[in-house]
Amino acid sequence: MQIFWKRWPIITLSLLIALSITSMGVVFYTRARDIMQEQLHQRLEHIAASAALFISGDSLDEIRTPADRTNAFFIRTVNRLKSMRTLSDVRFAYIMRRTDDPLMLEFIADADSLSTPAELDLNGNNVVDPDEEASQPGDLYDIADIPALQGPAFEKPSSDQEVTYDQWGSLMSGYAPIRRADGSVAGILGIDIQADRYFMLSQSAFTPIALLFVILIAIVISGGIIMLWERRQISVLNKVNAERSGLLKLTFHQIGEPLTIMKWSLETLRDDTNSPELKKLVEDHVVCMDEGLGRLNSIIDTLQQAEKVDLNTMDYVPAPTSLRTLLDNAIGEWKSSADKRNQTIEVLMSHDITLPLDHTLIGLVLRQLLQNALEYSPDGSGITIRVTPSRKQVVISVEDHGCGIPKADMERMFEKYRRASNAPLHKPDGNGLGLYIARGIITRAGGKIWIESIEGSGTKVSFTLPL
Repeated sequence: MQIFWKRWPIITLSLLIALSITSMGVVFYTRARDIMQEQLHQRLEHIAASAALFISGDSLDEIRTPADRTNAFFIRTVNRLKSMRTLSDVRFAYIMRRTDDPLMLEFIADADSLSTPAELDLNGNNVVDPDEEASQPGDLYDIADIPALQGPAFEKPSSDQEVTYDQWGSLMSGYAPIRRADGSVAGILGIDIQADRYFMLSQSAFTPIALLFVILIAIVISGGIIMLWERRQISVLNKVNAERSGLLKLTFHQIGEPLTIMKWSLETLRDDTNSPELKKLVEDHVVCMDEGLGRLNSIIDTLQQAEKVDLNTMDYVPAPTSLRTLLDNAIGEWKSSADKRNQTIEVLMSHDITLPLDHTLIGLVLRQLLQNALEYSPDGSGITIRVTPSRKQVVISVEDHGCGIPKADMERMFEKYRRASNAPLHKPDGNGLGLYIARGIITRAGGKIWIESIEGSGTKVSFTLPL
């Protein structure tokens, strides 16, 4: 989540670009489909209107029942309807008129009205099934679900906006009125095309596969933008790290040389002072200067360790090491400081453990945790080091009863230069690098480190090392 918030501008931009390309693809796909559908509707209406001009509305009035099938006009009309089926996508052609029921029409003629049983047997089972039977004059047809046939088709060329599902299958239909000599409407001519043909035509300009391809292109472009941005950021970061590393090396070198000169000078003053009074005066100042040099050396060492953590160049060389010896060495370094403040350091460890570790770096972690525990705890308090082994790892905890860490600061305590908000009250000159370096070392060792703390009650820092 933290990575997302750091990169939200470029991620948002990439998503917007992907969304824009996808939206344009969807709009183009929808528009192309609508145009093709509109062209298909117009084609249906044009075919129906053109054919209706060649049919006499007055003659249609003479055809009422199946007995009129011998009427010469009926035969010519059926043949004309049948010829319309030579068009590649026309499935049915028929003529209907209104009845007294506004939701019922009756057939006048059908392209199949004069077909033989063999011609009607489309599935080849030697039987004319109900859905294969031809419509005859006078047969009724329910138009309750076909709005175009309830009025518009008797006024002007029209077509169904949706696919019609009936006993003949899924069809798309177009209609045109057939007029008498006086201009009145005697009936309507209808033609049907198969729905699958309709779908093929409506999607031919821009297929769903093409739309999917556009979406994939949008995703690829967005991913490419993010990758280019990441590469640029990494390049900039590497350049900054190189410049910072060079600056730190220059700083270490520039500071290290005068430190060495000052140390030699102090040793010379200490050794060459003969007067007791002068020797006492010099010794007092030398002690203060030694302490200052020690602090400066500690700062340099800390910065160098932090630099190694940053660049992941820390050399971790494990070797079989006695954990008890390592703890004793760390405690011994801080024992005099603890004694001055009447602080005690207790080790709870059932038995010594020998494990592979880098004694220098792990010793640095132990000393850092002990230093923090001692400096942020009151005089007379106790520090507890607890060692808990398991089958695969050992857990080492350093627990104090000091000032503790505010809850709001807990999540960021392992960040670089991060100190608890109450830390300056107890140690004004901290640099916020101790826990950062400790985490880098423990991570390099293959373990993990965490903090448990209650403000005003104390802090417990634990880390694991693999066995």
